[in-house]
Amino acid sequence: MNAPTRTDIRRARRPLGRRGRWAMGILGAAVLVSFLASLSIGDTVLSPIRVIQALFETQGGVRMVVVDWRLPRALAAVFFGAALALSGTVFQTITRNPLGSPDVIGLTTGAYTGALIVMTTGGGSGLSVAIGAILGGFATAALVALLVTGRGALGYRIVIVGIGVSAVLAALNAWMLLRARLEVAISAAIWGAGSLNGVGWQQAGLPMLVVSVLIVVLLLARRGLWLIELGDDLGTSLGGRMGSTKAGLVAIAVGLTGVVTAVIGPIAFVSLAAPHLARLVVKHGTGHLVATALTGALLLSAADIIGQNLVPRHALPVGVVTLVLGGVYLIFLVVRTARRRY
Repeated sequence: MNAPTRTDIRRARRPLGRRGRWAMGILGAAVLVSFLASLSIGDTVLSPIRVIQALFETQGGVRMVVVDWRLPRALAAVFFGAALALSGTVFQTITRNPLGSPDVIGLTTGAYTGALIVMTTGGGSGLSVAIGAILGGFATAALVALLVTGRGALGYRIVIVGIGVSAVLAALNAWMLLRARLEVAISAAIWGAGSLNGVGWQQAGLPMLVVSVLIVVLLLARRGLWLIELGDDLGTSLGGRMGSTKAGLVAIAVGLTGVVTAVIGPIAFVSLAAPHLARLVVKHGTGHLVATALTGALLLSAADIIGQNLVPRHALPVGVVTLVLGGVYLIFLVVRTARRRY
């Protein structure tokens, strides 16, 4: 084993240093502050102390506002933001490409397509839409993999193929919306903007549980991500079964994206940006997954707060906010990557 290989292994296994622990602590505190702000800010502004008191009350108007209306939305932002971020880091690691996130390579659009098929064919219950979104994400992942198999696709080719598949699916989605009944089309279009508006315990309770299970499974399988980062040859020599490892990680990542899309619609930017921003906190080692989850939670929670309060009396879908931020970030990332290559 040569010196660069040993360096890569040591760097991947490196525990958090003092700076990393401080940075993780600050990031966790920022998520907590954002969470409390989500419970405090709205048509009725409450102090953080009053919010905490309401969490332990059994009745009353303030409790209804905090526990029944705001708490499920705030928790959904945290859990779903973490899910999207972790899905992004899985695909960026497997493709070895900073642009290889689910929203760029078409999986989010595919999940939306699967949900639209269910919604426009009369099977619009919450469970059937969720199943449709997850199956749509898996089908899109399989299609992208089929189109790039055996062509040295990992890298920029898979991103280009994914963008092409996403464009075709977006056109298909528009066609389905045009042919759908008016009330179905309006409902699907609003949902397609990506919104946490109206998310309550009934809509988010079970999906948050599913997301939690998938996140735990991913954390348990973090050794597979570490082996993929080292490369297929070195990963195999260290005892990894790279084919099955990648397939399992893709299944987890698609499941995370599909569940989130089924509940709140397609959300851009979070899965793309969170892994990169997390590397500013933890560049390598086992702490990166935790930092990525916290970053995703912070991004979606903060974006939802902006969407709720940017325009008075008009709550913007969180997907609109993340799309604007994501467009700016994507331009920056493409320019920076192009400069490095040339």
